[in-house]
Amino acid sequence: MSSTLINILPETRHVPAAQRLLQPKTNAIPLLQSDAARYYSYAHTVQLLAYYYLRSGALVSDPLPTLIQDLIPLAITQCLFCAICLPSVGNWSSGTNAGELIKGSASAGGVKSHKPGAGTPKKKLGVSGVGKSSGKPASAADASKDAGGSWSSRLLPTILALMLSFLMPPVPLMALALILGAPLYPTNLLPHTLALATHVSLLATLPIFYTHGVSAAAWKDVSAAWLPFDEAGVWAGTVGAMVGGWFGAVPIALDWDREWQKWPCTVLWGAVLGWGIGRSLTNVLRLGIGRRIDLSVTEYIPSEVEKSDAEEQKKND
Repeated sequence: MSSTLINILPETRHVPAAQRLLQPKTNAIPLLQSDAARYYSYAHTVQLLAYYYLRSGALVSDPLPTLIQDLIPLAITQCLFCAICLPSVGNWSSGTNAGELIKGSASAGGVKSHKPGAGTPKKKLGVSGVGKSSGKPASAADASKDAGGSWSSRLLPTILALMLSFLMPPVPLMALALILGAPLYPTNLLPHTLALATHVSLLATLPIFYTHGVSAAAWKDVSAAWLPFDEAGVWAGTVGAMVGGWFGAVPIALDWDREWQKWPCTVLWGAVLGWGIGRSLTNVLRLGIGRRIDLSVTEYIPSEVEKSDAEEQKKND
């Protein structure tokens, strides 16, 4: 670059990272504090992994009908997981309002406090606390009911989350798969790709729709891969499904001429296996709960000494 052009260009303005970068606005999704929620969250992972394993032969033999048929048990299982294990949107503090991040979930000590002015959580989840009007300590059953709501109150959020998972993410996920190398030709494989995208949508986004709804702040964090990992295994399952599906495409390119290499068998298995591994790491081993994937880029601001040295070097040149 010539010195003339350098003189024409405006000087780079160094903006502090806190003013320049987006800030996450979401809390970790809590697991409802009941034995049923805890045990079913473990069984749910094993249940789906076993189901896809048992259906692997049918998938290889006839992929598209199998993919379509398997959407029904997958949807039912995911809806049960949401209704039994997770708080629905509106029943918990899903956003931080730019205040202190709440890491992990509600525990015996209650929800961590926010900074002043950050707002207060709507409800404490599964924590023995103070009753709504009596001022008396609430029982564990009352606290659990306050967190998850009644079964009838969970029905509508579950149905809405299922509808949104079917209608909104599959087409963008299909487009992403095509960009990453999914086959455009022959065109009779396009329905396979759409069915695959629907499976990934039910695995990765249905619990997020159930807990966050269509919150703009939450879905900005989702698109930035910025949701915190949670003990319910929701976000880890989402990340695992995406990463596993990407790795699952590797065997297709190998020149083995095996029947199970047909599209999209290995991609679906990779997504399901990645989903199961991600859930196991947080839900069972409890690793990384409350942490976020950090993809932010910070700007390097030189010190005054470095600036003077650079000016001296420019004069010498």
